[in-house]
Amino acid sequence: MDALNGWLKAVRADGLVLVRTRVAGPWGFEVQPRNAVVFHFVAEGRAFVRQPETKTMELQAGELVLFPRGSAHEVAHSERGHAMPLETFLAMRDGVVDRDPKATTLICGQFDLDQHLALPALRALPQAVSLRAGMEPGCSPLCDTLRMLRNEVETLNFGNQIVVRNLLSSLFVYFMRDWADAASPATNDWFSALRSPHITRALARIHEAPERAWTLEDLAKEAGLSRAAFARNFSNSVGESPHSYLTRWRMGIAAQLLEQTDLRLRDIAARVGYQSEFSFSRAFKSTRGVAPIQYRRARLDCR
Repeated sequence: MDALNGWLKAVRADGLVLVRTRVAGPWGFEVQPRNAVVFHFVAEGRAFVRQPETKTMELQAGELVLFPRGSAHEVAHSERGHAMPLETFLAMRDGVVDRDPKATTLICGQFDLDQHLALPALRALPQAVSLRAGMEPGCSPLCDTLRMLRNEVETLNFGNQIVVRNLLSSLFVYFMRDWADAASPATNDWFSALRSPHITRALARIHEAPERAWTLEDLAKEAGLSRAAFARNFSNSVGESPHSYLTRWRMGIAAQLLEQTDLRLRDIAARVGYQSEFSFSRAFKSTRGVAPIQYRRARLDCR
């Protein structure tokens, strides 16, 4: 799983808790589309999750639903319950504990990650993914993480924010593991590619050494396949050509270097496999829609 390890290390899902509440009676909120992975965990009671033109999903205690592409949806106490804007619900209910024995305990949040780097995995997932985590201690790493997360957000103590952030990062990893294990081997997507020793070797090498001047022949050799077989198998499973994946991965690493370091463009270019600042800048703008220097300035302005 070296390919997935490299992918997770670079993507670095940064989690944030949006809602923590124990609520009874009529309630509901709507989540507008957002550039993040959104999740809802029902620790007690039940909740109904609605999406446009999709069958309503009922979540029981111990169940988790995740929206990989941040699509619009509603969460409510019943199938047809009214849903107010999330911001309004937060102002009224975030952190509030209702003592009604029939109340629902919800923990909702999001993972902010680089959508370009995460694209192959995100597009391989359904619009909404439901998982049964369970509530019994030790039943699964995912269950234990959610149980600790609930305890941490409900019990004020020093270091809460640090612990919650680490738990959310672990939650994302465990989710990806569980889905990778559960995904059908017959499906041609990112997760099936991770089960192919040929493709995973090539992916791992791309992730480890984006600065290498990779050719199709080089990657095919790493995969142990002929040039034609490698190109075909890679495109069918990953969803794009080896060259396209390599370029997007390089630009994702470059975006992180632009945001997190003071390295000059020519140094960043070298770190992601480009011999000149000009060729790097052209590739970055083509992939990200903005020149590297403009990307850096915009990110600095957001801090």
